[in-house]
Amino acid sequence: MDGRRVVIGVGNEYRRDDGFGPRVVAELSARRGHDPRLAGVELRVSDGEPARMLEAWTGADVAVVIDVASGGTAGAWHEVTLPESGEPATSGHGFGLGATVALARELDRLPGRLVTLVAYGREFGFGVGLSDPVAAAVSPVADRVCELEATS
Repeated sequence: MDGRRVVIGVGNEYRRDDGFGPRVVAELSARRGHDPRLAGVELRVSDGEPARMLEAWTGADVAVVIDVASGGTAGAWHEVTLPESGEPATSGHGFGLGATVALARELDRLPGRLVTLVAYGREFGFGVGLSDPVAAAVSPVADRVCELEATS
């Protein structure tokens, strides 16, 4: 694909499982040299603050956002279609991805295609390192990102 593609790992690596998004981006960075599906893809890490998210994906043809949330089975993950209403989507961050998408829509700063991959975490206290179930989800989510990029 010739258009701009970006992958954004949302989170804080110093809050245990909240570091999932950045960890997936690190995995993708390590794969970049031997996986042609990642050629030309921008890899970014964000704390989820709306203005920084908009800056990261504005002008992108495809944006993949990787985040973590609480409330489900630790390590389980899925693709999320963000709500049209702008109500907060599942997220471990204060503003919520749904509200960020609503803001982007209002400002005409949505990417052409937006895919969100969300894993469930269980440990969000201070510290580094993912819990075992969340760490086990890193590779499958990175695989899915590569699949998405191959079809973009």
